[in-house]
Order: sequence, then structure tokens, then C-alpha cells
Amino acid sequence: MTTGRDNSFGAFRLLFASLVIVSHSIEMLDGNDAREPLHRMFGGLSLGALAVDGFFLISGYLIAASFMSDRVGYFWKRVLRIYPAFLVCTLASVAIVGPLAGAQLGLLTAGDWVRVVYRTLLLKPPEIPGVFVGLPYAGLNGSMWSISYEFRCYIGVAICGVLGLYRTPRLFLLLTLGVFAAMLAFNLPPLAGLQASDRFVGVLGEPRVALRLAAAFMAGTCFKLFAKRYDGRVAALCAVIAVALQFVPLIAEPALIVLGGYGLFWAVFEWDWKLLRTLNAKDDISYGVYLYAWPIGALLIWYWRDIPLPALMMLTLAGSVVSGAISWFLLEKPALRLKSLRLRPERAAAPLNTP
Repeated sequence: MTTGRDNSFGAFRLLFASLVIVSHSIEMLDGNDAREPLHRMFGGLSLGALAVDGFFLISGYLIAASFMSDRVGYFWKRVLRIYPAFLVCTLASVAIVGPLAGAQLGLLTAGDWVRVVYRTLLLKPPEIPGVFVGLPYAGLNGSMWSISYEFRCYIGVAICGVLGLYRTPRLFLLLTLGVFAAMLAFNLPPLAGLQASDRFVGVLGEPRVALRLAAAFMAGTCFKLFAKRYDGRVAALCAVIAVALQFVPLIAEPALIVLGGYGLFWAVFEWDWKLLRTLNAKDDISYGVYLYAWPIGALLIWYWRDIPLPALMMLTLAGSVVSGAISWFLLEKPALRLKSLRLRPERAAAPLNTP
């Protein structure tokens, strides 16, 4: 279930990247999420949040499987998967998008460049002054914010593996429940108003966001550790209950992660639809689509201020797919071939849709 292509992981990763584009397009154009479909329906949830939770559920499943299959080459593979595309996208965002968006690179100080390099090494979005001035969101590449959280989860996977928690699934489940409990606690007084220090946020991220994404990631790992065949009727019931609980703010997010997670993995493994099994399966462009969507959308708004929302969505998606394909074939796929340098010969031909 985890090593072949008889699943739909690639299709759902591409779907989630596309949902982020839809959600971001609305907010980038309007400056708010009033027109965001899920926000209008439930008040808190958005297509972007749904997609990011889905990404982390899938990552939690696959990355834990990656560690359990090869502890020695684990970090080497993780670095190869994340850093090359991130570095090139950062360079493109600063050197190409920046000047097109109004920045004057010649005016950047040595400190500005050091900050760019520092943030890149920490997998944080690049920041340079003078970009997209006047737009509701003036970030150079706001899509990149989640990548550092993802890599922190990769480190957590290694720690849990070294501690032997994957050999005792019930203990890992208990730890996961503790993270969910902490996530809920931050929605209640007095923690709801707690502000973390800049140093804490710089190292571990914003607490509420970190806990939410860690909970989704660890839930995905639990689905791996307690692997079973998924029942369609149970998945449908989970979906109905998850939707109903979105109207209960306190437990809306845990319900989405746990119940929605069951539905997601049912679809990944049991929904035998040929399109899902083949779309984005062999050549996974979803990472590049996610990375390049924001600067493409922002440039479209910058040069076409009254662009219709459907046009913004479609053009951003088209540009992101092209950019993602270029990133995959020219950079990510060649980089992933280097992982065989650290693998035993019999592992070198692992399918490309596994981590």
C-alpha cells in the first residue's frame, strides 16, 4: 500500500495544490476571504486550510514510511526533495519576480542579502522591500510559509523513530492525542491570547499553526502505523460528521483532520478510479505548482489590477502547472536520482511517487 503506484497520492497532492490556488486567488484579489467558498459556509475553514491539512496528512503517512524503510538515508532524501526546488524558487522570486514587482535590487544592503540567505536556509519565504506595494498582500511568495513547518515535522519523524515510537504504535498514538489536546488548549482561555516570543516563533513557528500542522502530520502517521483496509461506508459517514462538526469551532479542526483523514486515505487506496491512479502519479509536479502559484498570481494582479477572479484562477493554475513541470523535470527529478548514492542497490529503483 505504500511502495507501489496503486494509490492516488499524486493526484490528491496536485488537487490540494490547486485548491490553494483557488483560495489564495480570492484573498489576494479581494484582500479578505469573504468570497472564499468554505469560509462563507463554515466561518473558519477555507479551501487553503483544507488543502494544507491534506498535504500534512499525506506527508505524515509517507514520510514515516520513508524513515521506517531507510533510516540511514532518510535526511539525505528529505533534503533532496525539499531544498533544490525551494532554493531555485527563492532565487527566481528575488531575481525575477522582485524587479517585476517594483523592487530595486541595487538598493538592497548587505544585511538584506544576508537576511535572504538566512531565511532560505531556514526554508522561510524570501523578503525584500518594495515589492507589490499597494496590493492587499505584498509578500514576495506567501505560499512558502508552510515549508519550514513541514521540515520541522521531518525532524520530528526522525526523533520519534530513534526513540522507537514506531515500534510501539499505541505510545505514538498517545503522543498524537497529546498534540491534539495542546491544539485544543490554545483555543481556550488563557492560552487563546498567548503571544509567543519572536525567538520561539523563529525556531518552532507560531504555536497554534505548529500544533495544528503537527497534529495533521502525526494523524497521517497513525493511519500508517494502524494501516488497514478502508470502508467506503465508514468514509462517507466520517465525511458527513466532519462537515457537521465544522459548525462547532472548538473541535472543527480535529474533526477535519481525523474524520477527513479517514476519508482521504479511503480515496487514496480504495477509490479505484483510473484518473486518480494515473494523474500526477509518475511525475509529481505538485511541489512546484505550490511554490510558484503565489508569485504568478501576484504578478497577474500587479499588471492587471481589475483581472476577473476566474481569469486569475485559471491563468495562475496554468502558469503554475507549467512552472511545476519545469521544476520537476529539470530540477527535482534529477535531484532525486542522487538519493541512490545513499541507498543500497536494491532500493535505488523505488517508484517516484514514494518519498
